[in-house]
Amino acid sequence: MSPPWFHVRPVAPDVWLLAEPSHVNSWLVAGRDRAVLVDTGLGIAPIRPVVEAVCSRPVDVVNTHAHVDHVGGNAEFSRVSAHPSSTTGIDPAERASYLGWMREVLDAAAAYRELDRRYFHLLSADSDPRPLPDGLERWVDPGPPPGPEPEPLADGDVLDLGGRTLTVLHTPGHSPDSLCLLDDRAGVLFAGDTVNTGPIYAQAPECDLGAFAASTARLAALAPEVGLVAMSHFGRGVAEPRYLVDVADAFDRLVTGDPSVVLRPARDCAGDAVSEAVFDPCSVLLPPGWSPDR
Repeated sequence: MSPPWFHVRPVAPDVWLLAEPSHVNSWLVAGRDRAVLVDTGLGIAPIRPVVEAVCSRPVDVVNTHAHVDHVGGNAEFSRVSAHPSSTTGIDPAERASYLGWMREVLDAAAAYRELDRRYFHLLSADSDPRPLPDGLERWVDPGPPPGPEPEPLADGDVLDLGGRTLTVLHTPGHSPDSLCLLDDRAGVLFAGDTVNTGPIYAQAPECDLGAFAASTARLAALAPEVGLVAMSHFGRGVAEPRYLVDVADAFDRLVTGDPSVVLRPARDCAGDAVSEAVFDPCSVLLPPGWSPDR
């Protein structure tokens, strides 16, 4: 029998990771009265039953941004919030492209598992990819229904869950609508795609490197208030607060034109050619041909 599509585990009191392993993480955080689901994933499998299995409180959704892998389950919920610049409607070509990437990941997984078991011991249930469900053609087109029109969230808004609040941080860079949420009780920062432990995507036309640098510097300044960083992608979904400083330093080196930054050709998950700026703790994907003097 194939494992379920989602892997769920608690990471802090009343905070759960809902991983679609090797693809995207959603996060559930609960207070006394209600809960917030931070993103709803790809929409390949229903996420609401997974949420209800671990939390009996009413659940609202906050989208960290409107990309295909963060809004797929929105229609399963009656109340969704996002930044006002968030857009609705996703081209099926984006899902088709991502499906190709998922198949590439699975093709590579068997060899990687063997190497990991023998030498590296890094894979976990959070990151080990699951077999793809049947019927993904309908996930591509027509795709998941879009869900309710998001209610607007602004920088500094506070979401009261009862004995626990989440502060909204507008962190543009990856996209104009990117948000993070700071759990003011437990110090958990839900970072969306502003911070990740694999390559951080800053290569798309809607990305803004200067805004990205400002946003990551803002998060780095909050590191003393943060207990852990909860991220959306790659094998390490949780990082220590110091990582916020490391990422901000990487973006600062990019925007100040540090000539020592190592660049190499790479491809993103859509298969598009990009430049990858390589740093010790992370890397940043940039438009092809990017150079520090641009």
